[in-house]
Amino acid sequence: MSMVPESAPGLAITWAWRIITEHAEGRGCGQCRDRWCPTAEWALWVVVTEHFSPPGDDGRRLVTVVARQVLTNHWPRGVDGCRPCGLPDCTRMQVAATWLEVVKDDYVPPSVRILMKSATPTVEQLREITGMGLPPTTPEP
Repeated sequence: MSMVPESAPGLAITWAWRIITEHAEGRGCGQCRDRWCPTAEWALWVVVTEHFSPPGDDGRRLVTVVARQVLTNHWPRGVDGCRPCGLPDCTRMQVAATWLEVVKDDYVPPSVRILMKSATPTVEQLREITGMGLPPTTPEP
């Protein structure tokens, strides 16, 4: 009885690097659904949990791009957890966030960034908003 391999022969890490590279360069694969891809998530998990280090700065950059994509796609959208899997404790988001933490990338998904203030107000703006520290005004006659 002969066994048919499920995919082309090769190490999982080799395939994971190919998938990471394709997704980081915006080419995607046949498993992509809208902007979410379970294959890219698998590849990220393999690369992050493997004992090999990424090949140079370019490898770190590619993995970081895919980690940002995964984090964006799995960011919780309410009490039900992340959008694709609906889990409140999403392991895909944990893997992506762990990678970004290790490489000291302070990426924030766009859906969260839009809620953040874009700039720190100046002292003058704070005084104007609060009315504190402004010179007293004279009442109009």
